[in-house]
Amino acid sequence: MENPDLGFVSRFDDAGTVLARERMVRTQISDRGIKDPNLLSAFLKVPRHIFLPEKTREHSYADKAVPIGEEQTISQPYIVAYIADQLKVRSGDSILEIGTGSGYLAAILDLLGAKLLSLEIVPELYERSLVVLEDWSPGFTKRNQILFGDALLLTQTKGKFSKFVSSACFPKIPGPGSLVFESLPEEGLAVLPVEWKEEVQLLLTLRKKQNRFEETNRLPVKFVPLLGRIDLV
Repeated sequence: MENPDLGFVSRFDDAGTVLARERMVRTQISDRGIKDPNLLSAFLKVPRHIFLPEKTREHSYADKAVPIGEEQTISQPYIVAYIADQLKVRSGDSILEIGTGSGYLAAILDLLGAKLLSLEIVPELYERSLVVLEDWSPGFTKRNQILFGDALLLTQTKGKFSKFVSSACFPKIPGPGSLVFESLPEEGLAVLPVEWKEEVQLLLTLRKKQNRFEETNRLPVKFVPLLGRIDLV
């Protein structure tokens, strides 16, 4: 990683977390091919450790997914960076996120200038992420919406969003008529994991084109399954 942004020490940091985060960005993200300077700067600035429960916080900067309770996980740092990179976030993008989870990806997208509607179905994670995100960045919940409930049923999601992301695995690629497809404009991007075949998931980057999704990239992954009314996908 060339010329890293060193102005990333926060009130949540000590010497250990500062070094661990810089090492994470350099070895797990930049050295694996993600070079967008705005993206690298965002990952340096967000104190990943505050998004994990105390009992698993020692693994905050490890190169792996980490449990956050309620049978959910915070994804491996590279996977979060890959998702953000695939979304090609630009300031002012409106993004619909299914699965707020720990709130870590939401924090990254906020720093990149996106306007989020993030939906979480697990009440404990919803409540925790609200507290952590607002504590990390006062005003976060004024700039963005974090809602509790089944994303596939919430009527607030009927508007248009420039991009879509999910941290839960879909049983299939959403098609015309689905919440995901209908929420995006022509050329809109979606990044989401999909069950490809038995015990195989792929993280797909999809672009909406002429009443269909065009696949532009894929990566083998392992995500928690989508909860709620999956029959509406």
